[in-house]
Amino acid sequence: MNERDEMVRGKLIDRLTAVGVDPRMVNVEVNSGEATIRGSVPSAEQRARALEALAGAHAIELEVRDVPPSDSADGRGRSPLTGTSEESAHQSRHQADPT
Repeated sequence: MNERDEMVRGKLIDRLTAVGVDPRMVNVEVNSGEATIRGSVPSAEQRARALEALAGAHAIELEVRDVPPSDSADGRGRSPLTGTSEESAHQSRHQADPT
């Protein structure tokens, strides 16, 4: 990806953030100025906001997927990538090997 494509990608991610869409669930690729967006959002309302914010992108494929409820007291829940809470992952890294 060249510098211009990287700049366009950053602006698209900023647009998603500005309308309240978590860009970690969306893959934004830019190649020779053409943007392709794929991913999922938790509601039809967020999908509509994302589509409006990303108007002009070459291809947009956004699914609506339910987000699992939070399982932690602070409301952060589990990571969409690892399936573990941040605290749990931290604890796992620091457990002693029982062997």
